Amino acid sequence: MKNWFSDKSGFSPSQLKIADFIERYPEEMLFMTEQEIADRLGTSIATVSRFWRAVGYDNAKAFKLKLRESSDSTPAVKLEKTISRLDASSLPVKMLEQAKHHLQDTIERIHPEELEEAAGLMASARRVYIYAPGPSLMLGELLSYRLSRFGMSVRIMAGSGHELLESLAHLESEDVVLIFSFTRMLPETEVILDCVSRVQNAAIMITDREDFRYGTPARISFFVSRGDMGEFHSMVTPLLLIEQLILSIGMLNKEKVLRRLDYLGELRARYADKLPRGKA
Repeated sequence: MKNWFSDKSGFSPSQLKIADFIERYPEEMLFMTEQEIADRLGTSIATVSRFWRAVGYDNAKAFKLKLRESSDSTPAVKLEKTISRLDASSLPVKMLEQAKHHLQDTIERIHPEELEEAAGLMASARRVYIYAPGPSLMLGELLSYRLSRFGMSVRIMAGSGHELLESLAHLESEDVVLIFSFTRMLPETEVILDCVSRVQNAAIMITDREDFRYGTPARISFFVSRGDMGEFHSMVTPLLLIEQLILSIGMLNKEKVLRRLDYLGELRARYADKLPRGKA
């Protein structure tokens, strides 16, 4: 997180909130209007307008211009910035230290009762829909693979475009939607959450944005630490959370899950000659 404001001692509580938001999410702020910033932070548009002058700029446009000039938000620059801090000889140690930090930050914000509730909702759902855009797709596929083995009905939703509506058209109140929302709120995520409100089914969100946990119809929201804005983002913590969910769901339906896995083992043994493992 870059410190754009060297001296915040004279800031009011509202100004501190605005400054913190800009430092945490500069990329998103570039595309927001003053009204949208005010709505996000629960303050007035007048407070947001006065903020720019308080920090030495005529208006939001002038501040955004300065922000854009120093932006280093492309994936290549993010990766280069992270690698430049690492010594090749100590890379494994550095990566482990970063992973430890992300895990600790995540663990402190996850409540066991929420994890149990999320597992219960998914285990009892008619169908689990998973929205996993971009790099989170691998997490969605892992979750789908494991839960399908348990005998659960799972669907991975399209990452973007009108194809997403094909899944939403079948959404029912007995279903659960699990949403990965990293870095910024996508229009597709907003559409899914609106449908969740209309259908009144349960939604579970996994996000690296603390502010995304509030003000949405998601029943449960989990924060996972993945690294500061402008740096390479780790998938260690969301993977750990997914594995915790899988194990929790397995424990809730232990007998059913074991029967399914036993039957899978029987099928493997019966058709081993025709369908040997490790071959297409």
